[in-house]
Amino acid sequence: MTGKVVRLGKSLYGLRQASRIFHKRLVSDLKRIGFEQSLSDPCVLRFMMGDEVLGMIAIHVDDILYEGIERLAKMVVEALGDSLPTKNLGEIRFFLGCAFVRDREAGTIEMSQESYIRSVLERFNVCRTSSIPASLTNDYKSVMEDEGARDVPFREVVGSLMWIANQTRPDISNAVRAVARHSHEPKKSHGKAAQKILNYLLEAAHLTLKYKQDTMVDVGTLVYVDADFASKATDRRSVSGALVLVADCLVAWISRTQKCVTLSTTEAEYVAMGDGVKEALFVKGMLEFLRPSDRIGKIQVREDNEGAIALAENPLSSCNSKHIDVSHHFLRNLTEEGVLEIRHVSSEVQHADILTKALPRDPFEVHRNFAQGLISKN
Repeated sequence: MTGKVVRLGKSLYGLRQASRIFHKRLVSDLKRIGFEQSLSDPCVLRFMMGDEVLGMIAIHVDDILYEGIERLAKMVVEALGDSLPTKNLGEIRFFLGCAFVRDREAGTIEMSQESYIRSVLERFNVCRTSSIPASLTNDYKSVMEDEGARDVPFREVVGSLMWIANQTRPDISNAVRAVARHSHEPKKSHGKAAQKILNYLLEAAHLTLKYKQDTMVDVGTLVYVDADFASKATDRRSVSGALVLVADCLVAWISRTQKCVTLSTTEAEYVAMGDGVKEALFVKGMLEFLRPSDRIGKIQVREDNEGAIALAENPLSSCNSKHIDVSHHFLRNLTEEGVLEIRHVSSEVQHADILTKALPRDPFEVHRNFAQGLISKN
């Protein structure tokens, strides 16, 4: 076969395109039996009868998460079984490394990665604990005279921490974001910062994301947004943080270094508001797809900077704001159209603060417990 190019008749497992081709085939089979694919997320589908959604499906490669009537679940297994052998594993217990515990009497579901977290802690031989994931004095600067972290598997640690932070643990998201920025050339101080996150997880491995059923709460989107202006990073870029809740339960969060250098706290908060609202718009779109018969209200935004609120609600510009890129002003359009409702909250109850900076233990635990669903959202 030297010098020959072979064209495959079918995709093979392990090729770059294999998962994409399998996904197209699976979605095609599901559409054939009546499922509709979401435009917001192509891995989410619904089955409708009239105006009522009878079943929902979320796909991750060849793992399928289903919610709906039992009769439809049997139909899906039978329909896919003709060409794609499918097994019904029953009520969810474990999915993509996350454990699920359901209490029907209390009306709660809890998500946990405790098993995975403990395997990571054992892998990196963690034996000390910490009450917070990031030191208040550590500025994470890449100092030239600092020694390289040669004796620390830094990228492996960061990769493991990112998986945990993105899945179930918003409480470590900011600390992980800060150390992950230095993966290209980690110093000894960055290795110590990553170690502190592991130490914190040893103490808090048992924490879960808790979701509670509450028929008295409106199904709507609420987003807390905050910024850390000119953070301690060497490039002086601010940090955006946002918590997105549906029916008072956390469904998405971000801790992100802003792409531009802002010139004031108000500007940093305004950019952060845009980052949070973009995430909330996606969540709102998913809500409208999965619950088409419900009236989904405005996106409720909670911001602790009155200047940023004024920028979003006032179309006028001044010498202090006219330089802001037009890409951030979509907030004004959404506010004028009635998509957003922005309200001021005090800094003490700005729960997105946990996603922008290192905090002392007491306020950290207050914001953490709110985000994880461990205290009332009222």
